[in-house]
Amino acid sequence: MKHKLKLIGIIIGLLVVIFGGKTIYAGAAAASNLKEARSAVDGRNWSQAQKKYQKVQDLKPSVESRTALQQLEYLVAGDKDLEAGRLESMQQNYQAALEVDGSLARINKQINATLKDASNEDDDASVKSSHSSSTKEVSSSKVSSSSSEKASNSSWQSASSNGGINSSHIDLANAYDFSDSDVIAARNQLKQKFSNVDLYDDNNIKKVMAMSLLNQTSLEVAYQTGGWNS
Repeated sequence: MKHKLKLIGIIIGLLVVIFGGKTIYAGAAAASNLKEARSAVDGRNWSQAQKKYQKVQDLKPSVESRTALQQLEYLVAGDKDLEAGRLESMQQNYQAALEVDGSLARINKQINATLKDASNEDDDASVKSSHSSSTKEVSSSKVSSSSSEKASNSSWQSASSNGGINSSHIDLANAYDFSDSDVIAARNQLKQKFSNVDLYDDNNIKKVMAMSLLNQTSLEVAYQTGGWNS
């Protein structure tokens, strides 16, 4: 009888040691996983945090791990939305995570920071898009203006000859069929380089234009050669 009681005592002791050891191991493992879960939350690594909190819940269930898992379900889904470019859906999932009963302050802090970053990026994208459009419009306007000015400055060079330009007495002012707009364009071109252009009437400007065509020189060279820039 004594022997049986001793044996039973040994068995009970072994069971206590075994179950006690398991409890100690579970507690240590849960604490380690909880630490890693919180670290993952601080780094906004929702998938990793979800895995670690699940291990905590399996080993040593707690209110923190249960609540965290409820929030993280929304946050992991929100990350998938963000990767797919569904910003509005992502924000809805993040907001749902904030509204979980008893939501954790540590997780809420990172949710709010993420939402703020996403909002700022969205605003920056809008500003850049608006700036890009404005730049394109200004650039297009400049190109159009430049092309128009170039066309105006050179149009008079295709004016038709009125004949008689090979005679000994050339009427330069009437040697070519220059229109009023041709004269204005030539005058504006000369004014970009010379300050005394407005001292001369349209006939003089026509003479400069004719000299340019006859001598195959630039309008500015013809102006200087003719003595108007003295």
